[in-house]
Amino acid sequence: MLETYRFDSAKKKLTKHTKIQSNSWINVTDPSTAEIDLLTKKLHIPSDFIYYSLDADESARAEHDPDYHATLIIFDMPILEKDSKNPDKYLYKTSPLGIIVTDSAILTINKTPVSFLQSFIDGQIKGFNPQDYHRSVLQILFRISTIYLQYLRDINRSRETIETRLQNSLQNEELFDLMTIQRGLVYFMMSLKTDKMVLASLMRTNMLNLNDADIEFLDDIQIENQQAIEMAEISNTIINETADTYSSIINNNMNSVMKFLTSYSIILTIPGLVFSFYGMNVALPLSGFKNSWLITLLISLVIGGVLVYRFWRNRYIK
Repeated sequence: MLETYRFDSAKKKLTKHTKIQSNSWINVTDPSTAEIDLLTKKLHIPSDFIYYSLDADESARAEHDPDYHATLIIFDMPILEKDSKNPDKYLYKTSPLGIIVTDSAILTINKTPVSFLQSFIDGQIKGFNPQDYHRSVLQILFRISTIYLQYLRDINRSRETIETRLQNSLQNEELFDLMTIQRGLVYFMMSLKTDKMVLASLMRTNMLNLNDADIEFLDDIQIENQQAIEMAEISNTIINETADTYSSIINNNMNSVMKFLTSYSIILTIPGLVFSFYGMNVALPLSGFKNSWLITLLISLVIGGVLVYRFWRNRYIK
């Protein structure tokens, strides 16, 4: 699907067009072979750039083709999708967004619809004008960086909620939720670091022909990206420490339970030993007394009491 937008100077907003025109932004979603051929011929761009952008496993990078006068930027963006196993929960992942810049148009390409681009269409992003292609590209990259920060704040709030629940009860569900959040953080850290290299490449080579104001804007994007990296790393470190702490708590609780069971199993064996000894069919001391069973019971209680006292003194039991 191809959606073409141009900036209307009179209305001060983007307007949708049915045909591909110059100075436009083309939002491409899962294009057909015919649409790819149309884009390559109409805009004079290499088809490889489009196929790279549609590859879900493509790594973030930036490259320029001087023969076509086209620049490809693949930038990892955060996405939020429902968990197929649990529809009530969401998973944090990343996906590459392809941005192709030519002398006449800007293309954003992805296999699935990109929700945050709707804010550009609706005019929520002020000053977005595809005619100023280098500034428009930077605005898209900046928006992606701010979404990372937004999702990371949501992750931190979820993490704090799970930690509060863990303090009240150590359940597998909370631990699984913590593991899911950590998996999302790993995706974010890997993508943010590759995005950082893309931003550094754009700054170093200036393949977009940025002016001084745009270079300053690109520097702001790098700051946002670095802030997101640090936030993700801090959150991941806290989760690791939390997981280690609760793992130690679980081990300590297990040791306490085993110590308790072992101690009381030893104590409870004493009456059985004494009663079985006096239950043998042979002549035994005190066997002639009428109330010898009370003496047997008293011996069991005394020996058991001594063991309880010794275990208590050595803190085997509480």
